[in-house]
Amino acid sequence: MARLALKVDVDTYVGTLEGIPRLLDLFAREGIRATFFFSLGPDNTGKAVKRIFKKGFIKKVLRANPAASYGIKTMLYGTLLPAPDIGTKRDAIARMREVQAAGHAIGIHAWDHIDWHDRLPGMTREEIDSILGRQHTRFSEIFGERAVLSAAPGWTATALSAEVQQQHGIRITSDTRGGEPFHARRTDGSPSTVIEIPSTLPTLDELLASDRFGASADAREGTIELLRAQVNDAAGAAVHSIHTEIEGGRALAPLFERQVAAWRADGVAFVTLPDVVEGLAGSTAIAVRSLTFATLEGRATPVATGWT
Repeated sequence: MARLALKVDVDTYVGTLEGIPRLLDLFAREGIRATFFFSLGPDNTGKAVKRIFKKGFIKKVLRANPAASYGIKTMLYGTLLPAPDIGTKRDAIARMREVQAAGHAIGIHAWDHIDWHDRLPGMTREEIDSILGRQHTRFSEIFGERAVLSAAPGWTATALSAEVQQQHGIRITSDTRGGEPFHARRTDGSPSTVIEIPSTLPTLDELLASDRFGASADAREGTIELLRAQVNDAAGAAVHSIHTEIEGGRALAPLFERQVAAWRADGVAFVTLPDVVEGLAGSTAIAVRSLTFATLEGRATPVATGWT
């Protein structure tokens, strides 16, 4: 039986308020348990405008229908509008706690999604430690427990960030793209104790950036069969990253519902990232790999990978 872990990234304030309820309703109807990762600090989405000069960024964004998925206000947060501090908003906290109450696995995605994505490679150990400290404090305030799961914004991770994640008690990360689970090498070359579970499938926004799938509404439907086949062909558990602003957004939620229905028809078993790790117990030794950056089709900025 094919196994699929849905990794749900919550990037923004609107994704917290609107995308989470849509996905929770869908998962409840389908009996799916997923793994949610929350952005807990300021929503500076508007600052992503600097990426407009990255090759492919405009096409990817436009085909993901940002006005419908994110909303105009979100696209101005941190620039023309002040950035809302997500983890202090009562309505956002309520939505996050609903995820916990529904029995899904939960973890940290970011403090400031844009800042981590754009600046991590140049951050000092002290900066990374300070950011992670804020994340963990707020996560504990919201959920009443320590975080042991984490997923980096934009799959942006380094040996240093992996090292500091371990120091903060993280046990499982999903910071990279491609390949089997592994332990990342720390700055001194020693293996981290954290188990890294890479995302193995292309994301919907990456697929829509291509002319094959993004040229029309009819072409979009082709993503269903492609992702269906990739899950069925996976040697182990497939890991698919979705976003509350995309798959949980008004524009593309119906397409994702059809995707889930196709996987259900195939008898796919939905698991959490902790389930994936549990399934590794007793298997052959988990590899140790160095983190590097690579470019993926449909993504304007490089992503971390341990698969070379």
